[in-house]
Amino acid sequence: MSLGKFYGIGVGPGDPELLTLKAKRVLGEIDVLLIPKSKREKRSLALSIASELVNKDCETVELILPMITDQEDLKRHWQQAAEQVVEVLNQGKDTAFITLGDPTIYSTFTYLLKYVKKLAPEAEVEIIPGISSINSISAWIGQPLAEGEESLIIVPALNDKQSLEKIITEFDNIVLLKAGNQADKVIDILEEKGILDKAFYASRCGFPDGFYTNELKELRNKKFDYLSTMIIKKKLGDDAK
Repeated sequence: MSLGKFYGIGVGPGDPELLTLKAKRVLGEIDVLLIPKSKREKRSLALSIASELVNKDCETVELILPMITDQEDLKRHWQQAAEQVVEVLNQGKDTAFITLGDPTIYSTFTYLLKYVKKLAPEAEVEIIPGISSINSISAWIGQPLAEGEESLIIVPALNDKQSLEKIITEFDNIVLLKAGNQADKVIDILEEKGILDKAFYASRCGFPDGFYTNELKELRNKKFDYLSTMIIKKKLGDDAK
């Protein structure tokens, strides 16, 4: 029996209408849907986006991929999840791992794929890109990510203030992902540099409870969702070139 095909599908930032036509087609054809979850009792955000588009007759397999920092424990979970995927592929079934945004931008899929390839190097893999939260937020706030010869960097919000200061100093446009717990630190830096009015904070873009603001002072001493992003545009408001 030949191996099934392994898909990595980006389901976008939250709005089901932003899934690509190809993602919709494949979700309607697969035999098994792989659902990533950080905890067993937690509902999958990716599934909440794609649930109405999935083949109603397909099986589902939950992959527990916790958000932890212990590297050895992480590796154990990746290995276990990869074994579950390969077990499905060995049955000749096509299967898809769904992930928020795009599978190639800070995605759990890329880690899982490395382990699957070690266990089943001959397996056919196809990655179906999705609209990332970065692009979606840019459209939402009505601001380009970069123009002309401007520089752009996309990084997770860092714990180290010195590293954040360096990044904000060196680039014209800065996208800070997973910024929920780092807002105060970033606000301090922006105030020190006199560019607080050139930044946007967006949380849960694409979901009904999502919001964004340019009034960052109002965010002090508040904690927001993991799905939070800050976009800093140092040339915001400059005269047109």
